[in-house]
Amino acid sequence: MHTCLTQSGIIVLLLMILVLPVSADEITSSDCMECHGDKELVKETESGQEISLYVDLDKFSNSMHGGFECIECHDNITELPHEENVKHPNCATCHEDVSDEYFKSVHGKDLLAGDEDAPYCWDCHSSHYVYAADDTMSWINPKKMPITCARCHSDPQIVKRHHIPIPNPSEAYEQSIHYKTILMNHGTKGASCADCHSAHNLQLPTNPESKINRLNIPKTCGTCHEKIAAEYMESIHGQGLLSGATDAPVCTDCHAEHQIKAVTDPSSSVFSTVISKTTCPQCHEVARINSKYGMPGGQVKSYADSFHGLASRAGSVVTANCASCHGVHDILPSSDPKSTVNKKNLAKTCGECHPGVTSKVAIGSVHISPASPSDKIIYYIKYIYYILIVSVIGGMLLHNGLDFIKKARQKMSGHHENGINSGRVFVRLTVNERIQHFLLMTSFTALVITGFALVYPEAWWVAPFAKWEGAFAIRGLVHRFAAGIMVGLALYHLFYLIATKRGRNHLIDFLPTLKDVQDVIQMFKYYLGISKAKPQFARYNYMEKAEYWALIWGTVVMSLTGFILWFENYALRFFPKWVTDVSAVIHFYEAVLATMAIIVWHFYYQFFDPHVYPMNTTCLTGKMSEEAMKDEHPIEYDKLNRGENHESKW
Repeated sequence: MHTCLTQSGIIVLLLMILVLPVSADEITSSDCMECHGDKELVKETESGQEISLYVDLDKFSNSMHGGFECIECHDNITELPHEENVKHPNCATCHEDVSDEYFKSVHGKDLLAGDEDAPYCWDCHSSHYVYAADDTMSWINPKKMPITCARCHSDPQIVKRHHIPIPNPSEAYEQSIHYKTILMNHGTKGASCADCHSAHNLQLPTNPESKINRLNIPKTCGTCHEKIAAEYMESIHGQGLLSGATDAPVCTDCHAEHQIKAVTDPSSSVFSTVISKTTCPQCHEVARINSKYGMPGGQVKSYADSFHGLASRAGSVVTANCASCHGVHDILPSSDPKSTVNKKNLAKTCGECHPGVTSKVAIGSVHISPASPSDKIIYYIKYIYYILIVSVIGGMLLHNGLDFIKKARQKMSGHHENGINSGRVFVRLTVNERIQHFLLMTSFTALVITGFALVYPEAWWVAPFAKWEGAFAIRGLVHRFAAGIMVGLALYHLFYLIATKRGRNHLIDFLPTLKDVQDVIQMFKYYLGISKAKPQFARYNYMEKAEYWALIWGTVVMSLTGFILWFENYALRFFPKWVTDVSAVIHFYEAVLATMAIIVWHFYYQFFDPHVYPMNTTCLTGKMSEEAMKDEHPIEYDKLNRGENHESKW
């Protein structure tokens, strides 16, 4: 290797040449410092890189080797001045046991094979300033170890040449709870690189003797986390690992390898809102693993669709996740009597969050979903609603489509001019009824928006609400508040129907009759051109009656299922868990049916009907024109003209 000394170094060497050579027996550290005490003494490598040959005597004197003479390590130097290329010291002279261990490591084997990138003792410990590991000046002090290891493991060229799979482990490690613990405790606590990988006997993870070999990871982590490691080894995961199941998760699969975060850190892979989304699914959502070990599929999906899963997806940090029910490190199969999800233990497990639940909670499946036929009741209810939604909404679209075509043709031909009349109006809705309609409209709208925002928390249209509210509770709070208004309105409406004359007349007029069936048939004949006469309607036609009774039915169903879900703790005391699961499914699909019905049916007659476009203002004014009354409710019109209606206008 070519070397180049500075001018001052050359002068020193010339002076030394003028005197007699110093033999090995006479060489002292002071003699060495005649040259190496010069801060400008450098060596230039073949690549042009300058390497300092300066030795700080004060730092060296305070190091672990400070009491040694230079010649004790550089024992191959026999005289001064020495040759340009000096052999490296042999650390094994004093550290034979460590040296033997090192040469068995992947680093030592690479060095013996002639790999110039392989680190030797001084690459990690320093050449002259070797300090004890607990000394902050030491390169292997836990606080400085990430920097030391990063010299090679974060060097892109070295990583590329040696096909190192993890390119920047030190940078990831510096974000971990282990390194933060080291910093907080000044290196006295916390796992360092050497604690997990070994100090000298580093092996590839494929080596059975490696501390980071998959089979050895629980033991390695157990050095500090002894109790947790013992729990893990007794778990289904630990037993699977012992039996040779290579897919069995070990510590690093759940907690990560270098960037291990505290469980309270939102960026941790085991944080409450993350564990069920990414950590557990990396095994339990893989078809190959489920099939290989006979595990049921769809468990992650069923959790995500459950009350707990929806709350977690919406950002709740207190709702139950996988670990809340199955355990953290001591996970056991449900068939094990000691398992937290064994049927005999479910009341206790669920009771941690739902105090007062009984053994009835174990009746029925736990992991069920509207998207899965895993539970027969859920399965049939789901398909009943599929049939209802398709048939009801499909029928509405057909009916309104024919109505639109008929009325649009009439309007274009000028045969219907619903705006020109005598100016006489009829009270269709009183102030009281308009207030009821307004409360119904606003509460229903709030329920739809917040309800679907709870079911689909990741939807793009939910993002602005989620960002604004910053927490799951507000959506749920608004939903329950709106539900309270609707239930209160329903109770008041019941009172209105019973206690007032107008209300009783409304109820009678809303009752279905045989004429309604006849009117439906006649209306389709009219739409299809079979008959030129459309049916004559009284106070309420079959369309208004159908919508009214659908509203009554929907309110009852949504209220009952909603209260079961709202007061789940009480429901679980008296009913099996499947009751709440069925309630959740019915609540969801009834909401879908009601929302679609309002959009397809009610919105059409309020906004898109050619006879009222752009809006039917009766809900605002409470009034209907004489022409509209004659056209839409001729029987009621004749009755009013005869003075047969003497109801209150309030």
